[in-house]
Formats: sequence, C-alpha cells, structure tokens
Amino acid sequence: MTRLRLLLAAACMVGLAERAPAQSLNMAVEAPFGLDPHFLFAGPNMAAARHIYDSLINRDPESRFIPGIVESWEMVEPRIWELRLRHGVTFHDGSPFTAEDVAFSIARVPSIPNNPGPYSSNLRTITRVEIVNPLVVRLHTDQVNPVLPGQLTNIFVVSKRAAENASTTDFNSGRAAIGTGPFRLEQARGQEGMTIVRNDTFWGDKAAYERVNIRVIGNDATRLAALLSGDVDIVESVPPADVERLQRDQRLSVFRRNSDRIMYLLPNVRLDQFPLLTDANGQQLPHNPLRDVRVRRALSLALDRQALAARALDGQAVPTVQMVPEQFGGYDPSIALPAADPARARALLAEAGYPNGFTLTLGCSNNRYVNDARVCQAAGQMLTRAGFQVRVETQPWNVFSPRTLANRNDLPLMLYGLSLSSSRDASYILSTGVHTRVPDAAFGQGNRGGFSDPRLDGIIQQVIGQTGAEREPMLQRVARESLEQVPFIPLYNQVVVVAARRGIEYTPRMDEQMVAYYARPAAR
Repeated sequence: MTRLRLLLAAACMVGLAERAPAQSLNMAVEAPFGLDPHFLFAGPNMAAARHIYDSLINRDPESRFIPGIVESWEMVEPRIWELRLRHGVTFHDGSPFTAEDVAFSIARVPSIPNNPGPYSSNLRTITRVEIVNPLVVRLHTDQVNPVLPGQLTNIFVVSKRAAENASTTDFNSGRAAIGTGPFRLEQARGQEGMTIVRNDTFWGDKAAYERVNIRVIGNDATRLAALLSGDVDIVESVPPADVERLQRDQRLSVFRRNSDRIMYLLPNVRLDQFPLLTDANGQQLPHNPLRDVRVRRALSLALDRQALAARALDGQAVPTVQMVPEQFGGYDPSIALPAADPARARALLAEAGYPNGFTLTLGCSNNRYVNDARVCQAAGQMLTRAGFQVRVETQPWNVFSPRTLANRNDLPLMLYGLSLSSSRDASYILSTGVHTRVPDAAFGQGNRGGFSDPRLDGIIQQVIGQTGAEREPMLQRVARESLEQVPFIPLYNQVVVVAARRGIEYTPRMDEQMVAYYARPAAR
C-alpha cells in the first residue's frame, strides 16, 4: 500500500474530529506564499493576496471582471481608461483609500529589485497614471488595449502610507501588509502559513468566518490525512485518484470547476545545441532538432491526450489542442481533438532527417501542477512509442522554476502551464507565450522556450488592440496560425478540486486560487 493510502486509511480509522467552532476555519494549501502582492507573479502568492488586498478590478469565481474598490471603468478615449473608485473604502489601519494609493501601487510594481517574476506584464501599454481627483484615475496607454481591465485584476492595491518605504521583507513580516481586503493579517508564519481575521469594515459582503488559519501542507497524503482527521476543515489540490472515493464519503463534500489553466509541453528552440539532446548513440547533436517545425509537429502527433487525461489525471482534466478553455475568447469549436498518430510522427522525424529518432530530456516539476510528475512519465512513454528516446527528469518547483527561466532554460522539453484569467481570451497567451520575448515591452514573459516569429509578432500586436466584432474571429485565426508553428504543445485544461468537511460550502475559482472568502457554513 502506498504512503498516501496508509495515511488516508489511518485518518479514516481515527475519524473526523469534532467540528471546529463555526466562526473559525482551518484551511490547508499546497504551496508556501509571500505577502508582498507585487513580488513573484505566481498563483500561491496571488491567492494569499486576495485575502488581504483588493485588486484594482475584481474577478468572480468564473473569472468575469466585476466592480470592487474600483466601482466602474470606461474607455473614455481609444488610449485612455478611466477608473472611478468606490467612495468610503478604508485600509485595515483606518486610513482612506484614494487615487494616490492606486498610482503608488502601479508605480511600485516595476520598481521592486531582484524580482524573479514581476507583475509588470499586467501593466503592458500603460504609459502614465493621471490622478483626476481623489476618486478618479485615468490610465493612458501607448495603444488601444481592450483587455486592460483584465490585466488590472492582477494588480493589488497597497497603502501608500504603509508601504512607501517598505521592502518585501516588511510585507512578509506583516508590518506593511495592510490592504482593503475582506481579511486583515493577524499573524504571518512564513513558510508555515498565516492567520487572518475578518475585516468588519470591508466595503463588500463580510466574510463568513471570523478567523481563518491557513496552513501550508505540501504533501498530498498529509494534507488529505489532516482533513480526514479533522485537523483542517478544507483543502485544495485534491489528488485526482482520490476524488471518486472522497465523493462517496458522507463526512465530506467535494467541489470541482474547470480551471483557466492550459497545460502544455514546451519545446526549447532558444539554443542551437543542448547537452540534453543526443543521437541514438548518446552523442550530442550538432544542431537542435526542435528548431524544425516538423519535429515539433511529430511531438504533438505522438501524444494521446484522451489517454493522458484518463490515466495520468484519473479523468480530472479536459484534453485539448487549443490555447484557451472552451468558454474563453479565441476558442474555436470547429477544431476537433485529433487522435494520436505515432506512425505519422515517425514519418515526420524521418523527413526531418532523424529516421532513428533522438534522445531528449523532458523536464517537469513534481509539486506545482496537478499530477505533474505522473503526467511527464506518461507523456514520455507516448513519445518513446513514436521514435523519441525520452529521459524524464522531475524536480521540486523551487528548483525547477528558476532553472527554466527564459534566459537560462537548459531543458529541451518541459511541462508548463499558464493561467489565462488575465484577459479571459487568447490575447494573454499569444502576447505572453507566443510573442518573441521583449521584456521592456512586457511581451513574451511566459515564452521560456525562445520561440520567435516576427510575422506572428506583428499580427499578435495587431489583434491584442482590436475591438468590436472583428476581435473574436481575429483571435481564432491568430491562435490557429500560431499553433501551426508549434511554439508549444497544448495537452489539457486543468480541473480545480477542493474537499471540505460536511457542513462547509465552497465555490472554487477558475483561476485555481483558494480564497477563504468563498467558503461559508452550509445552509441547514
């Protein structure tokens, strides 16, 4: 019996502990997080931030853009967006929220030194912030940008008064972690989590729980065992293999939603030679075969996406060959999911000059995405059947992620995924994952494989500024043309799965961020 099964069985024998008082909630999350909402643009950090801070524009669990501390927004001119702030909002320290805090927060984002994952891509096109009056801000852009409101759902507002001279360390200690959000920080516990308490002066509906203890439990088995023993009330990232069994447990409730994250394999075309690319005899290849689109197409043809979702993810995924989920702009319903074709993949390899295939390393995290290591092993087996010789290498995310940054990625092929709620259409992944990396213009931040096509860059820049009825067909066309060049290989749409003890209701967010505000006692 695996360690996971042993721990779960032990927890079941103990039984669920007596319920915690209704006014408190014990929540277990998978990954450590920081409390500086402008440092390291990553899901765990954003989920933590949504408890304490408000983003400029909110998004609901289905990633629709909704009013929050910004009550309304309007494109008053083609290159000017006007934001009208909500009257009477205060920070946790009682100070008023004004346009000065908005301008300060936007200016702070690109100014943080040594930021390994800046939020700057969410400020793309903004050239100037104009304070019209204490409750009106105008954002001037260098081009028409119809998805700017979506970008602003990732920009969190901090108090200028509290944060003007604060460092990321000051935020992580709690000293500067002052926002306008539904909870205020009571205790920061570093890598172990935090305790937050309800903000009774919150501008919106009050949170259902007075106090929330958020614990970081990285191991899947330990996290589920804590739920089954009653040590915690609600957990994220339920392993797909356990979903069906937990759904049958009368003591628990399971909540699911298709996420906004598309997972894909990313071929590395950045360098002409890689030590981890060798011929059938183990000799380093003189040139990078992944630069040949026929080889990249062979990789895609080798993959059985239906089997990958069914076996590696126990059915808790939606197989796809598209850039975005079905409900997002740019999705093309006329594109059917193709069957795997290893024979055609072998033929393309031979046509490209590799009749005997070649050896490559497939790199993967083992604790960041759902069943990430298991997905890599399954994908590696499929690629091997099509003529590739695949070595699978897995690492913890805190090792894997720095290694795969755009300017230092040494893996020929890697598993990666992007969350797409920032635009709710294909424009985000096109500008971030397909466009040539141009850091100063906030293009290509997610392009870790070095793909570059100047022709595609031009039409991507054109479509992201398109408005009106032409935008959707243009997005579909550009997405199709981009995928023909195989900058990456879409595999599946992830699914969010949360489990809680009976008596708790939870609404999962499409952006995969677990936020206590969406938990509440079940109606009796």
